[in-house]
Amino acid sequence: MVFDSLTWIVLLNHAGSTGMNPTETPGHREILVRNWPADNIDVAITTAYLIIVFGIPLFGYVLMALDIRAYMRSLRRVMVVVARSVSTTPYWVQAKQPPCLTELGLQLPISESEVMAAYRQRVKQLHPDQGGDLRKFLKLQRHFEQARTLARQHAKR
Repeated sequence: MVFDSLTWIVLLNHAGSTGMNPTETPGHREILVRNWPADNIDVAITTAYLIIVFGIPLFGYVLMALDIRAYMRSLRRVMVVVARSVSTTPYWVQAKQPPCLTELGLQLPISESEVMAAYRQRVKQLHPDQGGDLRKFLKLQRHFEQARTLARQHAKR
């Protein structure tokens, strides 16, 4: 059997570590198949490779499953909050609502008749002849005009 020089070095090292006579050394393919893994380094490298290939995705799956369970537990708390009725309008809704509607106590969508009815109720409270403040009354009139304009715009849509 003819071997190149590198194969001879491997075969001689293997034969010396196993106590074999170099003349009794079988072919290099037979050594690799019969004696694999040859030493602890091969076992360590193979174990590290298997941990990287299978362990990291498995670890990621476990973390994902734990995160999903935490997410589901948090939904339970949210559903309790959603199930409650809120008697006041949240601040974030009022921030998007025009101040003229807030002053009249109205919510979108509105009609012109709703604006007029709300205005008449507020005028009874704020008119200077009824003991109200003039500045608040003038502010109410500005809001009334803006609310009528909004009602007309919504009616056109």
